[in-house]
Amino acid sequence: MAAHSDFANLIPVVLGLHGLWPFEPGEPVAGGTLNWNFSVHTDSGRKFVRRYRDDIATDRIRGEHDLLSWLAERGVPVAVPNETPGGATIVDVGTGQWAVFDWVEDEVPSRGSLTRARARMLGRAHGRIQELLAGHPLSSAAVPSMRWDKGDSLALLDRVRDAAAQGADSHVQAVIAAQTKALQSLDVLPPEAFASLPAQLLHGDFHDQQVIWQGDSIAAVVDWEMWKADLRVWELARSLAFSNLFDSPLMEEYIAGYREHIRLSEEECRLGLRLWWQSRLVGLWVWAAHFLQGNERVRSLFPAAIEDVSRATDEPWKAALEDRFVRAALG
Repeated sequence: MAAHSDFANLIPVVLGLHGLWPFEPGEPVAGGTLNWNFSVHTDSGRKFVRRYRDDIATDRIRGEHDLLSWLAERGVPVAVPNETPGGATIVDVGTGQWAVFDWVEDEVPSRGSLTRARARMLGRAHGRIQELLAGHPLSSAAVPSMRWDKGDSLALLDRVRDAAAQGADSHVQAVIAAQTKALQSLDVLPPEAFASLPAQLLHGDFHDQQVIWQGDSIAAVVDWEMWKADLRVWELARSLAFSNLFDSPLMEEYIAGYREHIRLSEEECRLGLRLWWQSRLVGLWVWAAHFLQGNERVRSLFPAAIEDVSRATDEPWKAALEDRFVRAALG
């Protein structure tokens, strides 16, 4: 898989098309698993320069940029892309597509380090964003985008298991085997079983690592590339899990902030969590990206994937969490 060093020499060309001049070579920005991001000091201030992955369509990038402008107009703290003198926000350089954003200064705390105030603020921001996006034109006819097939997932797990056997850590191999066994015995509900859950346009990847802080205020919500129409409660559960809040009393703080904008029913909570745990066993993105596609950067997601399998098969823990989730959501 390509590395940041494969693209760094193209940054001056990208900036030149924006009428900018770099004062120094671009420094890779840590954390991304799909795109290649750089920090560059220019004659117009520090910039965030992104080289998009090869398999993302231009229309998807353009849709992301349009959505960022729509949100900024409504007061959501987001970084909108810089325009070239000709008004473009996407430039083709080399064999890839690029965009330039103003750099947003301040802090992205490590996962699991939220304070009470920040947990509530994060939930409040999530609820407000979902509330606003419910009024976006793309939400009017939104339907869930998730699709799955138990047989396909088991077949893919077989391929992953064979690839992992060629040298993966024995613990990782054991987790993949445990996921296979759990999925084999799981009563996988079809998409139609979740048709009653409200769907709308969403960020698609909202969690604590997608927020830049200034004190206890949010300076920017970033990484909108995965925007899509899907189930709002699923995104809430995903954010809580990815933010390491399921095992924390701060989950209630987050949901209290979220509840200021979005009120969930008990049915939506319980059915949404059922979908979340099912998705942890049916979904194989991390394993497939690493073992079948050679994406080394997703190794950082192995601990979360391992924990997902453990949690998805722990019925007493899930039952207790579900009751907490419902009580918090209903207030």
